[in-house]
Amino acid sequence: MTPLYGDPPGFSVIIPTYQRRDSLLRVLAGLAAQLYPRTLIDVLVVCDGGTDGTAEMVRARPYPFPVRVLQEPNQGPAAARNLGLAQARGPFVLFLDDDVVPTPCLLAEHARAHGNARDLAVIGPLLPPVGLRAPWIRYETQTLEKQYQAMEDGRWAPSPRQFYTGNASVRLEHLRRAGGFDAAFRRAEDVELGFRLQRLGVKFVFHRLAAATHIASRPFAAWLRNAYEYGQADVAMAQLKGESHILESVAREFHWRHPYTRRLVRFGLRHRRIASPLPVVVRLMARLAMATGRSSIAYGLCSGIFNLYYWYGLSDRLGAVQAVEALLASQAGLAASMRSERFPVRVRP
Repeated sequence: MTPLYGDPPGFSVIIPTYQRRDSLLRVLAGLAAQLYPRTLIDVLVVCDGGTDGTAEMVRARPYPFPVRVLQEPNQGPAAARNLGLAQARGPFVLFLDDDVVPTPCLLAEHARAHGNARDLAVIGPLLPPVGLRAPWIRYETQTLEKQYQAMEDGRWAPSPRQFYTGNASVRLEHLRRAGGFDAAFRRAEDVELGFRLQRLGVKFVFHRLAAATHIASRPFAAWLRNAYEYGQADVAMAQLKGESHILESVAREFHWRHPYTRRLVRFGLRHRRIASPLPVVVRLMARLAMATGRSSIAYGLCSGIFNLYYWYGLSDRLGAVQAVEALLASQAGLAASMRSERFPVRVRP
């Protein structure tokens, strides 16, 4: 292993979990294989409710580092991570999801990325597993890879909107100064925290080698529900947290989407009942396109329906389609004068 900058720091690894016993086992096995001093690893597994025996399983297994199991009634990942933060020892916290399996050098690379800096949030990539089949998950991983490449190339600066706590690390002191996660957010709670960290002077960096494999197995309906909830969360951040720039940004991004995506979203917002069969149609067509080697068509279909459901969530939270139209109109001129990567509004693993 290449030497770290100075003495290696300690990490409290916080993993919220709910009904994913077998997946969590793979995550813990990945941590046990880390090329990092075992005495500097402190793992907190936070069972956010659940009835699958996760807590008992973890307590019964030996690991080469302390593993503390915390339990609470189901309150969502933000509350679960806050419980972990209350017990963390630091000085760094690494957040992992319970379906994100770390590579052996994950902790070493997070430590390397922080180096001697005291003001960084390090974002590591979430890589797809071998044999991924679902078109919507393949589309998501491909889109994330485009984002990773753009950040590496300097075409897109990492920001709170890329602060995915499936694989990210921050100093414990910053997390506590920021007040932890807002448990009122059941979706995009990490991005909301990211904006508060940014206001404290924390800078965001992407580090390719701090990698983990995301064992995604999300059904199509759940994937669309995520898109809807991200739309609602962005409006909540604007309305409740004063982050009005978020809605301005997504409105500009909309004007850079593919023309077919823009038409689909506008049609769906205006004729929601007529558009209601679209998920079934898109799911079948995307599978067929992928099976016949037409992946670009499959990804285009997934992009369109994801964006549609994102804007459904945003529209419902704003309270009217007219409010969405006014928002889009307010940013049309500025969007025309700017250039941007054509990434989906909010793709999240």
